[in-house]
Amino acid sequence: MAINQIGESTGKQKMRSLTIWKLAAIGLALNFCACGAIEASRQAEEAKKQEFVKRVDTAHVWVTTGDPPAGKPFTVLGPLSYSEPFTPDAIDAAMMESRLKQMALEKYPDVVDAVVKEDSQVSADGSTVTVTAEAIKYDSSVDRDALHHMTEGLVVSPNGN
Repeated sequence: MAINQIGESTGKQKMRSLTIWKLAAIGLALNFCACGAIEASRQAEEAKKQEFVKRVDTAHVWVTTGDPPAGKPFTVLGPLSYSEPFTPDAIDAAMMESRLKQMALEKYPDVVDAVVKEDSQVSADGSTVTVTAEAIKYDSSVDRDALHHMTEGLVVSPNGN
């Protein structure tokens, strides 16, 4: 009988040990899944933030055919220019504005405030449209600085993570 009890006791210990290992494996698997979900959530939040910054930057930059406002000091960042085949879209004012903003933001990220002196010319043979302008930044741009730092210090989750 004693041998039988020892055998039963050893069998129960093996069962408990296997159960503990199974539970530990399940716990680890769930933990890894949770980590993946948290990371995916963080990446989605970062992508959303970047999209917001892009929209704010695009909205901040204004385009005009005229000069910058008198009395507001600025620095010329540089020329912008592109040419493309003549099409109805090529001479569409909204399309030109959008393309100039995009070029200015790519060439002068975080500093461009405006695109001035926009001009478009059609070639003599009518086959090409050339658009030119100047990118500028104001010497003091409270708006740009505020827009780029408006999300600093914000807490995304209730427990501060």
